[in-house]
Amino acid sequence: MSRTKKSIRNVIFTIVGFVVTTLLQLVNRKVFILFLSSEYLGLNGLFSNILSMLSLSEMGIGAAIVFALYKPIAEKNTEKVKSLMALYKKLYTIIGTFVLIAGALLTPFLHLLIKEMPDIPYIHIYYLMFVIDSGLSYFYTYKRSLIICNQDNYISTTTTMLSSVGTKVVQLIILLLTHNYFLFLLVQILFTRLENVLISKIADKQYPFLKDKQYQKLSKDEIRTIRNNVFAMLAHKIGMVIVNATDNLIISKILGLAVLGVYSNYVLLTQTIESFVTKIFSSITASIGNLVAEQSKEEVEKNFNRILFLNYWIIAFCSICLICLIQPFIHLWLGADYQSPMFTVLIIIVVFYFNGMRRTVLEFRNAAGLFWADRYKALVESFVNLVVSIPLTYALGVAGVKLGTLISLLGVAFWVEGRILYKYLFQKSVLQYLFLQTKYAVVTGIQLICAYWACRLIDLTSLSMLLKFVLQMVICLIIPNVMIVIIFWKTDEFQYAKNLVKKIIKR
Repeated sequence: MSRTKKSIRNVIFTIVGFVVTTLLQLVNRKVFILFLSSEYLGLNGLFSNILSMLSLSEMGIGAAIVFALYKPIAEKNTEKVKSLMALYKKLYTIIGTFVLIAGALLTPFLHLLIKEMPDIPYIHIYYLMFVIDSGLSYFYTYKRSLIICNQDNYISTTTTMLSSVGTKVVQLIILLLTHNYFLFLLVQILFTRLENVLISKIADKQYPFLKDKQYQKLSKDEIRTIRNNVFAMLAHKIGMVIVNATDNLIISKILGLAVLGVYSNYVLLTQTIESFVTKIFSSITASIGNLVAEQSKEEVEKNFNRILFLNYWIIAFCSICLICLIQPFIHLWLGADYQSPMFTVLIIIVVFYFNGMRRTVLEFRNAAGLFWADRYKALVESFVNLVVSIPLTYALGVAGVKLGTLISLLGVAFWVEGRILYKYLFQKSVLQYLFLQTKYAVVTGIQLICAYWACRLIDLTSLSMLLKFVLQMVICLIIPNVMIVIIFWKTDEFQYAKNLVKKIIKR
């Protein structure tokens, strides 16, 4: 199959999986809140972030090995793939063991991360269940990566979707019948294990050589290249974890679990969409790696501009929908008690927009193996984020945490990543990239003003809240997309996007 066909197939499976799992996730969260307190929501977010910090032990090994796999897979060099996979398996077995042990050793110190310990029994047991769920995943990750590198991401997406559907349905039944958080988490562990075993069996069937214990050792030069990329990705991982995983820790320690519980609902919605966008781009990462390995710089840059436009279209549309619809949706879904101030919501979604607009650069950087060039960027970003976020949290609450994230994002990460990609891959000035991003941000602002103004007119009517919400959804669907068609119709990027959509619909 061609790169385009494989990318389309992967995107289709990603979209289907997203729709199904999101609907179940929303129902699951509603029932969760009905039968368990907001402190339990806070625990979910807090424990997930602690495990995200432990994921530093992964050190970026995954990205480095995946990059190393692109060339031998394209050349059908099975022996080299076997050697890399053997190394991958060994390293991830060590990492999984470390996460299980280190996570368990943190158990006595949970009280240091929470402003006031809630009156929740067995809180340490619940935390250990999160540790087990996370640690076991590492023992199978290397096989999933091989499937993705072969541009068969739809297999991984399908197994994840089936596992997620099964998890959410059974958890829903457990909550309705027992209201028991222990059983809720136990279901999650069992389905995680089941998914990992399933993906392992599929990989063994598709790539029988994974069972072959005879393989050639990698050369010293190959090991050195992988080691350098791992060290570079470790810096990225440290920065990413500090920027993304500390928000919940700061809120929990300074503002408390109840505030974290309310905030977590907005995070659920934005991260669900962000995860969807990430999966779409992950669906084509292997194709990008193949493109970078085989095509000229001019061809790669042309495709970068096309994908960046698609990136903008998706993220701008999602951001506008979130700003216009998230407050009434939270009201309808969970009730007014679970709403945050609009200023806080605005900052959360602005961070969502600029994080989303980095996606294309990061995918091309990973595909081109440019890990070493911006290895210090993430560390500087994380330092700025912590220094700014903590005092702003005391001053502005949750809005302060996200404002600190936004300052570090725009002040460091956003332009440095573009500079590295343009300097080393395209050999051009970063100003061209910044111009494109500024153009897209300005157009997004104009789209937002038009859509938000139209939605506020609907708000002034005497219609029911549900009917208002439906009409506002229609407005958000029409106005931003019609404006994109009018503004960008004649561009190469729009014509590429149009043809791609036609192919997806046809398939």
